Amino acid sequence: MHQESYLQDCYQVRVLGVGNADVLSIGRFHQRLGLSRQDCIRRILTAPSILQNRLDIHSAEAMVNVLKSADLPCDLVPQSDQIITSQERYEIAVYITDFTHITPFITDLALFTGQSSEELLRCLAKTPAIILGNLSESVAEELIGRFSKPGIELIRSCSETAKYTVVAYAPGGDQTLTGYYREFGLQRAADQGEQAQCWQLTDLSLGKAHTLWQRANELHLPLVIHNQDYFRFDLLLRSVPEDRSARQTISRLLTESLGIPEHLHQRLFEQLPMVLKRCIRINDYDELLTALAAQGAVVTAEWVGGFRFDLLFDTGEQLVRLEKLCAAIMGRPLKFTEAGTGWSVKADANLHQGLWIQYEAAQSGIHCRLMRSEHE
Repeated sequence: MHQESYLQDCYQVRVLGVGNADVLSIGRFHQRLGLSRQDCIRRILTAPSILQNRLDIHSAEAMVNVLKSADLPCDLVPQSDQIITSQERYEIAVYITDFTHITPFITDLALFTGQSSEELLRCLAKTPAIILGNLSESVAEELIGRFSKPGIELIRSCSETAKYTVVAYAPGGDQTLTGYYREFGLQRAADQGEQAQCWQLTDLSLGKAHTLWQRANELHLPLVIHNQDYFRFDLLLRSVPEDRSARQTISRLLTESLGIPEHLHQRLFEQLPMVLKRCIRINDYDELLTALAAQGAVVTAEWVGGFRFDLLFDTGEQLVRLEKLCAAIMGRPLKFTEAGTGWSVKADANLHQGLWIQYEAAQSGIHCRLMRSEHE
């Protein structure tokens, strides 16, 4: 009876989200909570969760004031209340198609996580880039709203419930590799050349994907797991019909659906194939694909996860500057070869690295063309 009476006069302090807090503000009060810095951050990132319990009303209110001063949303909950929280945990990945806002994005993210700009640069050079993990769903949504910028898409995924695709390559149609892939149940992807055979299996649970990966790893086979929540595609226009009426309709669709200025269409049609839109969710463009196909246009959606790029710069000048730029983003020095009036670079860059180099080069007035490289 005494214990029940005691609990009736006690309170729990519940954190509701991350608000405007960062690791520095969290670090100022974790000791006052009686928590390690790591445990304090973990509880905040999985909010709503309990930060402290069995407090009298005065101590509880004082603690709430401390948390709110650090821009953390919180409230008081009677100790007798049973707080049930979801155990699902999310991670956030980012796709970047426009690097105009990359500097403030890295600055904001560095302030929140406490990571250095160099650490974040290495992370963001991946496609997609996993930037945060072990989050509650509500915190994941909160951070997506906080850090999203034009051309920078943040995506959340729960690894336990997501579906996965396993991908493997058989260079040159290697019969030993393809035999193993068939044994694993993988299927050859459509429209693949003999020199770059891609084999895959889709819609797997995390457990099944890891089982296949372990079997492949034991045999030293190159098999990679991809989270389908992060799948994004480039929309590629391969050809358009000669019919004038059909081209006019296609032109209207490109303007209305993709915002491509009409005065560029004729030049675009003369330089096919051409990427119309990068990193799209394919389901968002079903109607456009159907409408373009109805006019005789050939349009494909290509998964960007496996893309690799070489580089072609249009100037023979500023070599030292370009070498430093590429080394900083690629994390290694690259070999530059003279190509006409410019430089050719076998970079083997992923999409983020390629677009990033292209953007930074453009700031110096240098045009950089991304050249798709094939798997070897």
